[in-house]
Parts: sequence; structure tokens; C-alpha cells
Amino acid sequence: MARSRRWAVPLVFVLLLAGFAAGIWGSYREVYPGQGLFRVTGVFEGRGSDTLILVSHDAAPGVMDEMSGMAFYAETKEMLDGAGLRRGDRVRLTVRELPDRYLVVEIRKIQ
Repeated sequence: MARSRRWAVPLVFVLLLAGFAAGIWGSYREVYPGQGLFRVTGVFEGRGSDTLILVSHDAAPGVMDEMSGMAFYAETKEMLDGAGLRRGDRVRLTVRELPDRYLVVEIRKIQ
């Protein structure tokens, strides 16, 4: 009986450590969902063309500071049309940085 109790503390420690690591990994993946991609949240301001949008966005840690109006290009017109955005909608963008622009590969309305 005493022997099984002796392993309880290290087991609980390992489980807590694994939970902590999983939480950190989840937070990291929330901002950086894949190689060359990052996420940014903000407010949809308008559409400049079939694929060009203007977003006032929050800071993206390690990537860019908060900005009151920034142009992003959507990967396709259909993706933008399907998002059904209206001025003032809160959005989360998954973005790939290209040499000459930021390309939105996913867009979602959020609360």
C-alpha cells in the first residue's frame, strides 16, 4: 500500500506537466497554425476589390503590431463571398506572408 502511494506524487506531477505542455502547444498553434502561417484577429472594414479587404487588426505576437487599417488579399473571391462579411464584423484571419502581400487562406467571423 505504501509503495503505491509513493508513485502517486510523481504520477500527478507528470500528468500536470503534460497538461501544461498541451496548453502551451495549443496556444502556440492558435497563433501559428502551420509553417509560414499566422493568425490575426480584427474588425472587417470593407472590401476594395474581389479579393482585397481592409481590416483593423489586433497585434499578432511576434509578427506585427496593432494596425487601424491594413490591406489583405484573400486567396479566392469565393472564399470572401462565402464569409458573408459586413462592415464591423469581428474576424479571425489565417494569413500567409508573401514577398509582396499578406494572403488570407482562411477567414472566419468571431464573437
